[in-house]
Amino acid sequence: MRKQILFIYNPSAGKNRAEDILPKAIGQLCSDNCRVITYPTLKGYGAEKIIAEEAGNFDRVLCCGGDGTLNHTINGLMALDSDKKPVLGYIPSGSTNDFASSMGIKDVISTCRSVAYGQPFYYDIGRFNESYFNYVAAFGAFTQVSYTTPQSTKNQLGHLAYVIEAMRHLPLGSYHTAKVTVNGETFTDDFFFGSISNSTSVGGMNIDSDHSIQMNDGLFEVILVKSPKGVNDLNDIVQALVMRNFEGSSLRYFKTDKITIEFEEETQWTLDGEFGGNIKEAAIEVIPKAVGLLK
Repeated sequence: MRKQILFIYNPSAGKNRAEDILPKAIGQLCSDNCRVITYPTLKGYGAEKIIAEEAGNFDRVLCCGGDGTLNHTINGLMALDSDKKPVLGYIPSGSTNDFASSMGIKDVISTCRSVAYGQPFYYDIGRFNESYFNYVAAFGAFTQVSYTTPQSTKNQLGHLAYVIEAMRHLPLGSYHTAKVTVNGETFTDDFFFGSISNSTSVGGMNIDSDHSIQMNDGLFEVILVKSPKGVNDLNDIVQALVMRNFEGSSLRYFKTDKITIEFEEETQWTLDGEFGGNIKEAAIEVIPKAVGLLK
């Protein structure tokens, strides 16, 4: 039976790679007897609206873009009834592509063949209050970088752009006082950074040194970094993160399926590199094996 493919792509992600990817991908899908409906994401007309309008008209969704484009696609899929939710293919064309790295997604042709013939791998999705994230929700240091770095800079420098922008925005001396409730424990502290992720890579940095992270185990990996007292503390924290040493007194690392973080003041979050809002209370939980990925 001929498969109906909804192909959503971001024309400005990465180095405008979609212009090169589209002909190759569509050609492969058509040669595999698929019917392809293609939409670009536009300002005010993103993946959520496209998926909602085309619901019921397709068997599989293929997304081409960066982690942010994929986030909007996931939110569109999660808005559908579970019995109508199609499986997903992903062609990364962004600047960092953490999710593709975690999933071991291969080249364009392999992905298209999987979309046409493959069986899905079902993995966990995160719920963040009323929204969803694909692989990471984060607050504090560096989290503004992904959505404040100009697209032209990302295109020219790739992941290096994030590093350069992060160095310019180190918020030394700033912190977020929060009460954390997780795994039957409640504690309050001043935090410099926090991430809740389902990924082996966050911000281009591998966090899976012992290969213990599974994308479908129903658990998040949580990193909370206490506020540094000075430059020396900050250097120690950066070194610990780079070396993936989570045993120090400034870092807390654990796994959980649910966490609530309550802030004294509204705090900016990023979800998969997209602006996630200014939030005083974040209720975050795993939705186990919610999306099927063809890779």
